[in-house]
Amino acid sequence: MLQPLTNTFIALSVLILSGLFSSHQVIADDGPYVFYSDNKQQLKVQWVCTVEKIQPINQVIKPVCGYSRDITLRQHKAVDPKVQFTADSLAVLSDIHGQYGVMTTLLQANAIVDADFNWSFGSGHLVVVGDVMDRGPQVTEIFWWLYQLEQQAEAAGGKVHMLLGNHETMVLYNDLRYVNEKYTKVAEQLGTDYTGLYAENTILGQWLRTKPVLLQVNDMLFMHGGMHPDYLALGLSLAEVNEQFRQSLGMAKDALKQQPMLNFLYGSLGPLWYRGYFREENSLTETELTQLLARLNVSKIVVGHTSMDGVFSHYGGKVISVDSNIKRGKAGEILLWQKGELRRGTILGEKLPMRTLQ
Repeated sequence: MLQPLTNTFIALSVLILSGLFSSHQVIADDGPYVFYSDNKQQLKVQWVCTVEKIQPINQVIKPVCGYSRDITLRQHKAVDPKVQFTADSLAVLSDIHGQYGVMTTLLQANAIVDADFNWSFGSGHLVVVGDVMDRGPQVTEIFWWLYQLEQQAEAAGGKVHMLLGNHETMVLYNDLRYVNEKYTKVAEQLGTDYTGLYAENTILGQWLRTKPVLLQVNDMLFMHGGMHPDYLALGLSLAEVNEQFRQSLGMAKDALKQQPMLNFLYGSLGPLWYRGYFREENSLTETELTQLLARLNVSKIVVGHTSMDGVFSHYGGKVISVDSNIKRGKAGEILLWQKGELRRGTILGEKLPMRTLQ
């Protein structure tokens, strides 16, 4: 059990990037990364940038470089097994992949946050359908912002739901093929690998380990990749699937393959990787999809993972895809739902009708 943050001491340090921490060979500004000490009584907070500073004990982590806002830490919460929620308003996006600028612009343009990046969506729910990690250069900033938006949303009666995608699970089991070069260098300077920056002894690592893979809001089921009918044979509830993932996060890939249930959940037909709604391989008919939805007692499945040039409706509205290629760092769209009506919000703040792809 973690000690309350009111009793937690924070040691703050800033490292200068280069082999000898010289100010002449700066690679990147990044941070903070927050680690628990062995006795859970201290936090070591590290940045990588061009200055060195020792800061007094303070719960609020003041910006030095990297993420530019104050961070108020909160006591680590136990995992909430709840997977079904109701909301009057919804906003959904996915596959941000380190593109902090595009994400903030999209959410501001569509009145989810205000001009100061604070929550302005009231009792609405924001769903991030996985894949914040990898590819882009501002993963750290996105995670800390979502960490804070969660608190702001709850105070306003709303919710932020951060789902795990395949890239989060890959990083946690040390598959680092898609990590931005910046973060490889940052990890080296901090004396670890990138997975170590999200270990169980870190604030963000613990936070990620509380996140679900499956989530239902109203009559919509959210997951990163998709749901294949073979899922039903597992005989697991949504909450049980989430717990299977939580218990296995960080397990070596070879070990995952040795356990049939985990091999399916992490495999090409599982909820993190399935692409059969949009590709011939492992595809299914609309009749099969209708039967699956009936068994799951939902009307729609909302997924990311497969990149397109916007938000689209498929299978007569039974599947909604929200990976709008934010990862390219230029534009994107957000799915908006209110009073039963689906629309797509653009980076210019336009609220446009849904587009259909068969």
